[in-house]
Amino acid sequence: MALNQKIKKIGLGVALIILAIIFGSAVGVYNIKSGKSDSQRIIGNWQTVDKEKDLNSADLLTIAQVAVYGPYALTKKEVIYLSTHTDSEGNELDPKADYIISGKKLDAKYWSITAYDENGFLIKNPINTYSYNIETVKYDADSTSYKINLSGSEKKENWLPINNVQKASLIIRLYLPSDKLRDNLSVETLPTIQKIK
Repeated sequence: MALNQKIKKIGLGVALIILAIIFGSAVGVYNIKSGKSDSQRIIGNWQTVDKEKDLNSADLLTIAQVAVYGPYALTKKEVIYLSTHTDSEGNELDPKADYIISGKKLDAKYWSITAYDENGFLIKNPINTYSYNIETVKYDADSTSYKINLSGSEKKENWLPINNVQKASLIIRLYLPSDKLRDNLSVETLPTIQKIK
């Protein structure tokens, strides 16, 4: 009888440990996917790591969130990452809708805007275009402004396809940003994402 109770206690203990691991893992995954952490900075609909934080000073949750899309290997002087899954009005990006991403050249040696699916993967599309950057985007007549068509349906130029996905998100990468840009990131300096009605 005593042996039977001991086995039950051990079994209960093991079950509680397994439940704790499952619960802890679920909370961790939720926190990573939620995009919220102590090191996050919100700029309009874009979020980034606080300008005072980088690989050496960010909290572990922020490092885990960045790691979903790739290694967190560079410092804030070398790169700034900004991400969004909403338009400039704060509404979730709808892959069935059409959007215009409007912006100006960003004061960095190199920049890119890349679209991802709900799992953080590049979106397969018929034209094999996954991003636009300082060199590939077609600028307006002023040579500094651009408009990128974010859409599931084909567009004539600067088309960034988001077809055949449940959700879409965007990441801007600013490599070797100027001190001025790094210190003055604002809604005015970042691209807007407007839904076409």
